[in-house]
Amino acid sequence: MGGMIPDWNQYNDPLNSVSRPLQMGPVWMHASQVTHTPMDYTLWHEDPPSSSYPGCIAVKCAMLQSAELGENYLFRLREAVMTKHLNIAKYDVLKAIAADMPDNLDIDRFVGDWKAGNGHAAFREDLKLAGYHKIGRFPTLTFSNASGKGIMIVGYRPYEMLSTAFMQMETV
Repeated sequence: MGGMIPDWNQYNDPLNSVSRPLQMGPVWMHASQVTHTPMDYTLWHEDPPSSSYPGCIAVKCAMLQSAELGENYLFRLREAVMTKHLNIAKYDVLKAIAADMPDNLDIDRFVGDWKAGNGHAAFREDLKLAGYHKIGRFPTLTFSNASGKGIMIVGYRPYEMLSTAFMQMETV
């Protein structure tokens, strides 16, 4: 979890000229075109998330139950914000996503972990790791092979490019 937007007072993306929520719509439009993934851009002027941190922490709370549940929750979180027009900075939305998961996420445990702040430490570790690797843009994918050699891909890329980069890791 990279925590891209702590809040809009601290966020600034000079590369995309984004410093307030309304300016994020065109960035999503571009990402949608490059990745061929449908996205609802209207969220950014109707009910923009005030921060990406609550969603990141919620993923960490789901991961406390299992890595698989965390991955599934992350998928549903992305789906909620990108296609269902849901503000994932709101606790009620995060809880509803968890409650709607069909794969045995214990909603009471999720809520308990959220309220106890149990996802915060793991999220802080992710932020530290991103800082250590100097990851400042999202999405960022890192690939490494068994010998420790790796590459980093920043930005939205078509699947074919990602597949080629992954396959080249065998020869690096």
